[in-house]
Amino acid sequence: MSTVIEIERLVASGHLDEAREELEKLLASEPDNSHAWFLLGGIYRRHELWGDAINAYNRAKLIDPEGPAAAAIESIYDILHFVNVDLMNP
Repeated sequence: MSTVIEIERLVASGHLDEAREELEKLLASEPDNSHAWFLLGGIYRRHELWGDAINAYNRAKLIDPEGPAAAAIESIYDILHFVNVDLMNP
């Protein structure tokens, strides 16, 4: 099983599927690891799996309310609620 730092390196090098698998293993043994949940949310976000990303970020936020997960959740909602009125039909 990899450490969070090793998994961050996988993410940075673009090996997202391998990173996700390692995160799932890590979270099976460390379910209260907010950083791991945050990283998993980031992987889901990159794959545009918005619901899964929000769920992972919410887990991170529950564990660490002062962490970055709240801002990440807000960012996803901004993306989902974006409307470009210039592209709408009159």
